[in-house]
Amino acid sequence: MVANLYWFFFFLVLYISFCLFWGARTLRKNKTPEAYYLADRSVSPWVFFFSATVTTFAGITIISFPSLIYADGYSFLATAAIVITIPLGSILFFKRQWMLSRKFNFITPGEMYYKYYQSNTLRIVVLIIGLFFAVPFLGIIIGSTGNVVEFISGGEITRDSAMWALTAVVLFYIVSGGFKPMVSVSVVQSWLFFVFFLALGVGVFNYLGGLSFFEDLSMANSFISFGAWGTTGGYGGGDISGYFNVPGVIQWVAGIGKNNPLGGPWTAVMILSFTLSYMGIVLSPTFSMWSYSVKSPRSFYFYQVWGSGAVVGIFLFIFAPLLGVGAHLLGANSIVNSNGFAINQIFPELSLQNISSLIYVFVESFSNLSPIIVGFLAISIIAALQSTLSAFLMTSGSMVARDLYRPYIDSNPTWKRELLVARLAMLLLSLAALYLATFFETSLILLGGLAIAFGFQLFPVLLGMLWFKWITRGGAILGLITGLGFVTLAETFGHKLTGNSLPWGRWPLTIYSGLWGLFFNVIVCFLSSIFASNDTDKEHRASFHNFLNEHMGIHPSRKKIKSLAYVFFLIWAFFSIGPGLIFGNLIFGSADQSYDNWVMGVPSLWAYQIIWWVAGIFLIWFLANKMDLSTLPKKPILNGDEHLAPDDVEEQGNYIDRMGGGYGWPLILIGMAVATVILSVYAL
Repeated sequence: MVANLYWFFFFLVLYISFCLFWGARTLRKNKTPEAYYLADRSVSPWVFFFSATVTTFAGITIISFPSLIYADGYSFLATAAIVITIPLGSILFFKRQWMLSRKFNFITPGEMYYKYYQSNTLRIVVLIIGLFFAVPFLGIIIGSTGNVVEFISGGEITRDSAMWALTAVVLFYIVSGGFKPMVSVSVVQSWLFFVFFLALGVGVFNYLGGLSFFEDLSMANSFISFGAWGTTGGYGGGDISGYFNVPGVIQWVAGIGKNNPLGGPWTAVMILSFTLSYMGIVLSPTFSMWSYSVKSPRSFYFYQVWGSGAVVGIFLFIFAPLLGVGAHLLGANSIVNSNGFAINQIFPELSLQNISSLIYVFVESFSNLSPIIVGFLAISIIAALQSTLSAFLMTSGSMVARDLYRPYIDSNPTWKRELLVARLAMLLLSLAALYLATFFETSLILLGGLAIAFGFQLFPVLLGMLWFKWITRGGAILGLITGLGFVTLAETFGHKLTGNSLPWGRWPLTIYSGLWGLFFNVIVCFLSSIFASNDTDKEHRASFHNFLNEHMGIHPSRKKIKSLAYVFFLIWAFFSIGPGLIFGNLIFGSADQSYDNWVMGVPSLWAYQIIWWVAGIFLIWFLANKMDLSTLPKKPILNGDEHLAPDDVEEQGNYIDRMGGGYGWPLILIGMAVATVILSVYAL
């Protein structure tokens, strides 16, 4: 333990020194708002690739994902499709937001929403979402960094003192230099994030002795029940293990806490609603600001396809399940140990109520090999978590200065005064998050459950601003407020507010709260817009869409394949995260049968998920590149803009031209509807 702590402090000093160096280097270089808030809109593609990837995924995956796989199994693993759905959200909106920011010099999303919808109400609601997204999220991440230090030090350093000290480091370099040091430090944080998951994969693979451990897993599954939820009770193809199978298309239950689903909550509909809702990360005001900062929208392509889809996909679909599932045979499961099925005693026994420590005990397991590795991996976790922390803290403080102080307190402040307000806002937000993490950890978890679902409610607002000009100001505002309300009522926080008097529990009908909110959000938004009696802003909104269409349109050589994009997305969504997911339970042999029936040598659902993950990478490549959703605009936006020529594409015949009209995708929709009915009957 002493050696581990020594090397941990050694790497901690190096890491902190690097962070402080970047803060000091940029302290006096921010002479304009664009330099401080957006790094002069000059973030290069490779910097955005690294920094945006780690910021998006580190905070939500590095600790929780392997732990939840350990508890809930391969049905939860299907949610790793967030590596596809999150970039899909950015493909829809990032390039168009970037174009508007170049045209109108927006710095914060509040300015963008106000300019388009001409609504102070919407501006304030977006600011509230940004802060509500940030503070609980920051508190959870801050608490996690403290937990890492407390565990590695064996309790010699308390969680609270560690998280206050480490947060002060982040606060220094973002307050000093703003966006530039944040993304620069994030590049190194991303390398540490990548190295950590690589070490995780190699280490666990070595502990398990290769994929042959699945034969031991199959044998153990014949005698004991894995995970927290038992069997599916007839859902998903029979009374089968909820750990190795998706428990049906949907379950007509009141929700967790009222009427728990059989075999676990991760039905096909739950996975669909959960993975789509996680688009809320990139729809949040934080990532709107990130989209303004890049030199070229081609930066988004590298982040979407190679960062999110490929690299993080390998971590979540390959490495994380090796640890989460393999831990049962490496000493973590007391029932496996007592029945003699463990193949190695690497980890201490973990209860299903203490799953968050799985990553920590994995790091500590390297003590026998080298304390240097333990110290390095512990710092890697902290660095990865702090990448997300710095991004949300920086952008939230910026929004307070630009969307609250400037419009409502001092409309024409000097740059020094505005900079002071932004820095004070970052300080106050960090103190609020630290206070919650220190004294209200349980409440923080309840609030954190709302954050991503709240961000997802901006979907119709962004659709109106960037795609559908008929969505009105009133429709956008009413829909957004409605969506936020229904998200709250479908989460534990809403039940606490109402004294647990609601007739449903958390996630009723096994549908995630984000989709419940969006469902009512869209209904109210669309109906209010369609039946608006006095739409005085119609021409104003049309001017934005005319600008976008003039600069954005798909190249003529690819217009014929637009229908193919719809078809491809619907097929992927149906089979990867939708009702077709239950095919994965049995298509390569039932995991509840002997190992000889495992066609791929691994559980059927895992092999099925990997196949559709690879298809998902091709999907986001196709949309980002061939549909021109993450390419250069076809003509310059501003005088002096670097993109002085169209996005050149070879003029050549397209084989799609010979495939007839674009009626394929409606037929696919009808076929999927029929298949859904059949699957629902089969699964129920």
